[in-house]
Amino acid sequence: MNVSVGRKNILSFFFILILLFVLNIVCQTFNTGIDLTEDRRYTVSEQSKQVLENLDDIVFIRIYLDGDMPVNFKKFRTSVREKIGELKRYSRKNIQYEFRNPSEGDDENRIAVYRELEKKGIAHISVAERDAEGGSTQRLIFPGALVNYKGKELSVNFIHSNPMLTTEENLNLALQNLEYEIIHVIQKITEKSKNKIAFVEGHGELDNYSLNGILVNLKDFYDMDRVNIDGETGSLDEYKVVVIAKPLERWSEADKFVLDQYIMNGGRTAWFIDAVHVYEDSLSSGALTMGFVCEHNLNDQLFNYGVRINHNVIQDLQCSQIQVHAQTSMSNSMQTSSTKFRLVPWTYFPLLWTSFDNPITKGVNLVKAQYPGVIDTVGSSTAVKKQYLLYSSDKSKVSAAPLFVSLNQVDEKITEKNFNKSYLPVAVLLEGEFVSTFRNRMISQYVHDPDFKFRAKSENTKMIVVSDGDIIRNDVRRTSTPLPLPLGYDRHTDYTYGNGEFVTNIINYLADEKNLMSIKNRTVKMRLLDSSKIARYHTEIVLANTALPVIFVVVCGIVFVWLRRRKYSRPNFRD
Repeated sequence: MNVSVGRKNILSFFFILILLFVLNIVCQTFNTGIDLTEDRRYTVSEQSKQVLENLDDIVFIRIYLDGDMPVNFKKFRTSVREKIGELKRYSRKNIQYEFRNPSEGDDENRIAVYRELEKKGIAHISVAERDAEGGSTQRLIFPGALVNYKGKELSVNFIHSNPMLTTEENLNLALQNLEYEIIHVIQKITEKSKNKIAFVEGHGELDNYSLNGILVNLKDFYDMDRVNIDGETGSLDEYKVVVIAKPLERWSEADKFVLDQYIMNGGRTAWFIDAVHVYEDSLSSGALTMGFVCEHNLNDQLFNYGVRINHNVIQDLQCSQIQVHAQTSMSNSMQTSSTKFRLVPWTYFPLLWTSFDNPITKGVNLVKAQYPGVIDTVGSSTAVKKQYLLYSSDKSKVSAAPLFVSLNQVDEKITEKNFNKSYLPVAVLLEGEFVSTFRNRMISQYVHDPDFKFRAKSENTKMIVVSDGDIIRNDVRRTSTPLPLPLGYDRHTDYTYGNGEFVTNIINYLADEKNLMSIKNRTVKMRLLDSSKIARYHTEIVLANTALPVIFVVVCGIVFVWLRRRKYSRPNFRD
């Protein structure tokens, strides 16, 4: 046997180990690595790196994803651990974290922790698990975290559960958005000052009760004001985003001029505009009402920017329900009547599909609308990029204004062939350089500041136009003290639609200077096992995972012994 050859092999082995060790140290020191995965799941985006490299103190993240949980959530927990570990490498050790089990301890302690997490904004998910006896138990999981920085604390939910998707699909979507959710909160909590959001008032816009849902969603991330423009140029300049929420009264040309110049100077706007207003108060007190064209005087301005909201109303077979009452006669000799309520589909309240190829709407649940109109893009300018965000279903129809709306329609037989329109757009994103509505017009009557400089063309900016003001409106229980309900919550069915997440994403997108939301465009898969195949081939899988490894080891042992005997039993073998 050649001793020198064996010594060379040993030296080569140790040389490879030392080389790998040195490479590992170098990669950790210089924050480098090689991501060989197909979906680039271990590659941190440049936007995230910029946020992490600017950290000047410790960001501590407490993740409530520990303890016993279903296998798919354990896989998700592993993905969270890996992602935060990757982010930590670029933070110069300014990110620290721990995993905690919210369900540890006795029942009293567990309930107290659950309530505290819910109070701080971490939503729970109820998961049904089957036991060995065939029964099922409900387990509460809190897939979120609390982020602390210099005495400030914000919550982050990793999973925005969409009832339209399966658990696996929701987990897969959460994995794709994981980096964004973490980085977005880190950016917001480390900002020295919050961006400011203006909700315009003075033209019949929604009040604070009706906007409470979105105000609650945004309060930890932005400073928000109600602003009456009152024709004052520059009154919107300090705001990152301006929201126009369902104006029902006429805008003056002076106010339109102020808004126009805000946009020309790079301001971002979110428009929630009704083209047709249906007087629902009359509908609730009787069986018939009217829908009239809204006289908000904004159509020419929107048209100039590249959008037309048509004077019509979409009806859709994919719709939410309303509560109506029916009179039923009492039995026997009683002649009085009692009132009972029933839920019926109301085609004027479409449930809108969201676009899956835009970070604003990716994975968002159906959005509830009320009397929306069809929105079109106009103009052929290549300076403005346009993308639709919300659509009706493939069973829709359109009614032009003015129109009659009657509760008697709930008892009419629906003729499906009349709903022959498909995927009518209701919201659009516009990005680029816009032309002023007041170009080539006399503006002296609108300008009171002698130093004011008129701009005829905008900087690169963006706006989102939604042809239904009710999408941003939450319901309010009208009691002695008005009680606002969460945005998107339907009190009749106890179901929450995607309005809250959709509108929150709109504001985040418009205020996003670092383009963080582009991170959500990444596609990552959790590589989950097919549960149906596992159930079908359970016996074969168990045998393959228990018997095959043993058989493989035995066969290898037999082959090794046979080869050894064959080699060393030859007559001419010499030591």
